[in-house]
Amino acid sequence: MNEAVTRSPDAHAWLAAAAAPGQMPLRLAAGCQALETGFTVVQWVGLAWVAQRVLVHHTSPTWPQLGVLLGGGLLAAAAAAGVGRFQATGRRRISSTLRERLVDRLLPMAGRRGDPDPAAAALAMVESSDDIADHHAQALPLRLSVPVSMAVVFGVTAVVHWPAAVILLLASLLVPVNMRLAGLFAQEGADERAAASAQLGAVVLDSFRGLRTLQSIGALGRRRRELADAADRLDAVTMAVARRAFLSGTVMDVVITFSIAANATYVGLALLGYVRLGMAPHVTLFSGLLALLLCPMYFAPLRAAAAGYHSRERAAAAAPAVMALLATSQQPPGTGGRPSPTPAGPIEVGLDGVGVSFPGSPEPVLRDVNLAIPAGRWTAVTGPSGAGKTTLLSLIAGTRQPSTGTVEWLTPGGAVPPQLGGCVWIGQQTVILPGTIRDNVHIGRPDAGDAAVEEAVAAAGLAGVVARLPAGLDTQLGEGGWGLSTGEARRVAVARAFLRNADLWVLDEPTAHLDPDAEAHLIDALRTAAHGRTVVVATHSAALARSADTVVSIAGGTVRPATERTAASASLRANQ
Repeated sequence: MNEAVTRSPDAHAWLAAAAAPGQMPLRLAAGCQALETGFTVVQWVGLAWVAQRVLVHHTSPTWPQLGVLLGGGLLAAAAAAGVGRFQATGRRRISSTLRERLVDRLLPMAGRRGDPDPAAAALAMVESSDDIADHHAQALPLRLSVPVSMAVVFGVTAVVHWPAAVILLLASLLVPVNMRLAGLFAQEGADERAAASAQLGAVVLDSFRGLRTLQSIGALGRRRRELADAADRLDAVTMAVARRAFLSGTVMDVVITFSIAANATYVGLALLGYVRLGMAPHVTLFSGLLALLLCPMYFAPLRAAAAGYHSRERAAAAAPAVMALLATSQQPPGTGGRPSPTPAGPIEVGLDGVGVSFPGSPEPVLRDVNLAIPAGRWTAVTGPSGAGKTTLLSLIAGTRQPSTGTVEWLTPGGAVPPQLGGCVWIGQQTVILPGTIRDNVHIGRPDAGDAAVEEAVAAAGLAGVVARLPAGLDTQLGEGGWGLSTGEARRVAVARAFLRNADLWVLDEPTAHLDPDAEAHLIDALRTAAHGRTVVVATHSAALARSADTVVSIAGGTVRPATERTAASASLRANQ
């Protein structure tokens, strides 16, 4: 990742603004951190007081002394628990808000003109959002509490024995050097780790997408090696980051150890009478022990801040990628990319002067498309592979925005732009999730009752299949369960669509890779389940095209209505 982009003022401003959803709980976490410091100081005062009484006066500690010791410890523990709770709440709010914004922008109806890189989108959703949230969950409470905590510890140390406070102050001069070292190490490591994570994500995603192709051409071994190399690179970069973090932490440990050693040496020599500063107060067991107990506390916030440099740089490396994904849309104010309510009633689809161009492509995929798709009827879209059939369907379904022109759904309530979630989509691949057939059909409408699921199964022609299964609708599918053929899986998709009860169905090669008998059964199931609905289907199949009421063809980026089915069938044979 380009460092200039990562460290740009816009990225830093955006990163700071991303903390807004978690501001309140993280401020409360900062308050709890300051209280934890104060109560820990009280606890150490009680401990030094008890030690003075037992070791010097040789008497048992009093209840007030024990109360200070135990009370300070319990209150410090409660404050520490509050820190963890409020930090977790703030982290969750920030990451959830970022993911919601990403979903709103990545969903097609958010107004984006191009397709984001899937690997970058997955990395942003899964890892980058957490990196940003983790940074703010650490940095914001520390930024507010560190000055207060250090001032409290330094002030108490100065009151108890000011020479010990002077030693703390001198040791503090080494801290900025360590912080700068930690920042430089973290910056380089965060950029390298982000690049390695993106590379591994891209290789994994491409492998899943092309698994069948890789298997058919015998390239699984080579892809396995590429995956291993990408994973090894990420491991190596991660370990390098860990080593840098350890090194910078070691420098801070040296500073803390030096300060403790200097204070311990001075206190020990002073108690033994070998050192006596004329203006300094006499060192007692109480003051010496308390100064030694407070010394590590003085540096603890600084050590946490140094460790926070690594989370800060990871967040700074993640911010530009998330910003780029959020900027892929021109979403109008007040609109969202979430699915809209399904329009009620027959839907006619109108495309007026529609064109689609992809970045870097010399020719548009579609140009000047003017098309009216009648409501309640079947329209088949034919054409050679790569002609733009799937692009046309994505425009109709609202999963892609046109570069020029408009797409509208004409409903009884008026003309509306395509509503995300307002139609059903059935493609060449049906995702069958681990679970029962009932669970998989329920995806179409999770709140549907058993009767509606059974009706959808019957409409999709799955009743006979279900009857043969050992547990009917409750038969487990997937690994360790029952398997479905490609045609049966497609009928599960039809059942989901029927259960969805949308008035517009968009089908992308639904009969692809089926034998003639399975294709005929699926066409019958589609005709039954989609009766009375508007259906747009892209296909190379002559049988499926013959079942349509209207056939249009795509060639050279233009859409031409076919006036006769015989002509459409001839065109199909030519394109196959």
